[in-house]
Amino acid sequence: MKIKLKILFILFVMVNLICASSDNIRIDRILFCLDKSVEPLSTNRNYTIDTAYNQLNTILKRYGVIYIEPWLPGATHEDYDGDIYLNRIYRVHFNNRSIGEIDILKDELATLNIIHSVEYEYKRYPLYTPNDQYYNNQWFLPAINSNDAWNLWTDLGDIPGNPNVILASVDLGVNYDHDDLINNIWQNLGEDADGNGHTLEYSGGSWILDPGDLNNIDDDDWDNNANTYIDDLIGWDPAGLNGLDDNNPMPPESWGWHHGTHVAGLLGATTDNSKGIATSCFDCSILSVKVSDENQGNDVYITDGYDGILYAAKVGFYRTDRGFSIINNSWGSLYFNIFEQATIDVAHNDYNAIIIAAAGNDHVDAAHYPSSYEHVISVTATNSQDRVNWATYHETVDIASPGEGITSTIIQSNPNNESAYDSWSGTSMASPVAASVIGLLSSFNPDWGQTQLETMIVATSDPVIYDINSNYLDGKIGEGRVDALRALSTPLFPHVTLAEIDYQVIDGDDNNEYGDPREFATTAAVTKIAEDVLNEIMTSW
Repeated sequence: MKIKLKILFILFVMVNLICASSDNIRIDRILFCLDKSVEPLSTNRNYTIDTAYNQLNTILKRYGVIYIEPWLPGATHEDYDGDIYLNRIYRVHFNNRSIGEIDILKDELATLNIIHSVEYEYKRYPLYTPNDQYYNNQWFLPAINSNDAWNLWTDLGDIPGNPNVILASVDLGVNYDHDDLINNIWQNLGEDADGNGHTLEYSGGSWILDPGDLNNIDDDDWDNNANTYIDDLIGWDPAGLNGLDDNNPMPPESWGWHHGTHVAGLLGATTDNSKGIATSCFDCSILSVKVSDENQGNDVYITDGYDGILYAAKVGFYRTDRGFSIINNSWGSLYFNIFEQATIDVAHNDYNAIIIAAAGNDHVDAAHYPSSYEHVISVTATNSQDRVNWATYHETVDIASPGEGITSTIIQSNPNNESAYDSWSGTSMASPVAASVIGLLSSFNPDWGQTQLETMIVATSDPVIYDINSNYLDGKIGEGRVDALRALSTPLFPHVTLAEIDYQVIDGDDNNEYGDPREFATTAAVTKIAEDVLNEIMTSW
């Protein structure tokens, strides 16, 4: 009986996973990647299908494909992960099809020798559960010891944080003229065409993109492609309206679009300004990257998240003195995609990005993407008692962070709107809370790079959560709960010292009972080599 019940349970789970997967597949598009030996396609949006490959054209026309577009318009031939070249991944648009028809199309495309692989495109959802109550009570800051960490600056009369640290909200866009955000919005002075020292300007009672910088030219042109990221004065919108990129990452004002602004407030709202909220990083820069198409209603999901990740990574690499950005992704779903992993790999390995993502809100033992991808710091959520009660847990989770009853900014409908704050719960909140601590850690250690920051934020987390939570969570809620003071005050790992040199003096051929003097010279040389190796190890850190 137990065996039959177990089989029935497994079948039930499999059926539900299949159904859930089908519900999350986009039924109006698909992704394919050309083989690396094949030249990229010449595509446009004039609703014609005419590639240089007849077999591909035949298949696409048979399925009523409307148009093809690059999946990552900002990718170049230098952006690749193994055999997957990001500039050869394409999104194919068609009218809604059944999953069965899409599967057949996938199989047909995969048979072409010009194609490396084919993938579904999944819906990726913001991960939050807003509540109706407004709390102006940021309990999580003292809980993770941010207040004590700030003393490392304020005791010396300094201000915590550093504007050169970029925290990217890859999300639904940021209400960048919010009173509590405007002072920390990143401004791309590489696009300061009129040379007045800013790309945001106060005019007519509101903040606007500096008209003098809107010259329709990619002034900083970091990727040697004048057609990408034109006038990206404060960030980018790879989703735009109907999928057309634009340079204004401001979200619509309707209620379903607050998520990115709430995330941005937790990343880097202006602190100690006599209004609104505080954040761990105190005064770092917020990069707004809007990755949801505005033609959606209030049930908003992510449409261009990985294009946004690649852009944010390149901003950090090309436009900061640190050479990297900290990229927060408070969204996702349960389904793996090799093109997404390849994009993460490129952002992390080629552009030094620190990528952090929400683990999910379903309180199940499950992988979740992008948080479970390699090179991503996965964050689950705790409440004020350090308990994980409703958040997803899994062996791929790296760290826990406060995520319940978290107050932050929402879209401000008019200047000085004191009600433009709300308290929400979700791993969507836990992830930027942890990301902001990484920003503070980078501010305190300006010479640290990606590896040091990633290692230390996880290694210094507080394992107290394993004393509090149930045994079934063992090893599945990360190394511990993020702790700002421990992260800043703990010496850099690894701490390596030369303990001793183990050597043997070999008798020489000159009847010297103390051995050959040449061996003592050799011993000194070995010691020097060992010391050089240790120095190289520490330098690489």
